[in-house]
Order: sequence, then structure tokens, then C-alpha cells
Amino acid sequence: MKHILKKTGSLFFMLLLLSVRTLMAQQNHEESSHSHANHPPHGGQIKEVGKYQIEMVTDLYLKKDQLSFYLFTSNLVPISIDGISGTVTIEYKNGSTTTDTLLANGDDYFVAQLGNKEPFTCTIKLQEEEKVVIAVFSVSELDLKTNSVYTCSMHPEIVQNRPGKCPKCGMELIATKKEIKKEEENHGGHNH
Repeated sequence: MKHILKKTGSLFFMLLLLSVRTLMAQQNHEESSHSHANHPPHGGQIKEVGKYQIEMVTDLYLKKDQLSFYLFTSNLVPISIDGISGTVTIEYKNGSTTTDTLLANGDDYFVAQLGNKEPFTCTIKLQEEEKVVIAVFSVSELDLKTNSVYTCSMHPEIVQNRPGKCPKCGMELIATKKEIKKEEENHGGHNH
């Protein structure tokens, strides 16, 4: 009888361990899925429109190409912009409006220029053959104050507002001097 109880106890323990591992694996998978949805690859805003996920990145530190628009599949795999054209209409807080053609930059994203550093709403219209996709993004004063401050040491044109990996080479992005200075001010310049 003792032998049967011992085997039953061992079997119960193994089943319990297996259940815990399965639950942990499911939780890790869910967290991984949520992290993709909550963390756009370049640190910008992302919108789901038709078959696309479109990410807009605003970078006021650049003298030109302050807006970048990246196209992805639903699971955030980059899409080539070959054969796609588009326009952007920007309406600023002061009521002024500009419309420009989106310019291809490389093979996976478009860029556009900002006329000033005010909050704005922009509407992008992408056309691929007969299909038209429209997405609207808004940038508030708060968004403008939290500009991109992380960059790639190998590709300084890659700049975003949170840590991550460079989309070109996969290296970790590093904090720029502005961000380091801000962190020192937040900690009173003391090491903890």
C-alpha cells in the first residue's frame, strides 16, 4: 500500500509540475504577443488599417524628414513600399494645413516634413494599384515634449523615444547625451 501511495504521490507531483510549466509557457506567449502590440518597432504610434499596420515616428531633432511612416503586416513584419505611393495632409493646432507627397526612404518606409513644431493631426493616404488605405495620427504637446532620444551607434539616422534594437543591424540603441543629461538631472546627479 505504501508503494502505491508513493507512486501516486510522485505521479501527482509530476502532473502538477507539468501543469505549472504549461501555464507559464502560455503566460509567456501572451506577454510576448502583447509586447508586440504595445511596443511599435521604432517607438512611434501604430495604427491597424486593412491588411497593414502603419507606424508613424515623429522626430523633431532632425532638420528634415521629421515624420517617418513604416508599413508592416498584422504581425509586424516589414512590408516593401515598392509599388506604393502616398500623400500626407498635416493640420496644425493653429489651423494651417499642408499636403505633400510621401517620399520613399529606402525600401521599407516613407518620410515627410513638418512645417513647424506645433501639435498636429496628419492623414496619410497610401495607394497600391487600385487599393487606397487611409490612416490618421495625432501628436499632442505632451508627445512633442517626449522626443526620440535613443539612437544606433552604427546608424545615427535611427532615432526613437525609447530603448530597443536598431531595425537595420539589430544592435541595442543607446541613450543620447540629452537623455543621459536628463537622467542625471532626475537623480540629482548622484550615483545610487
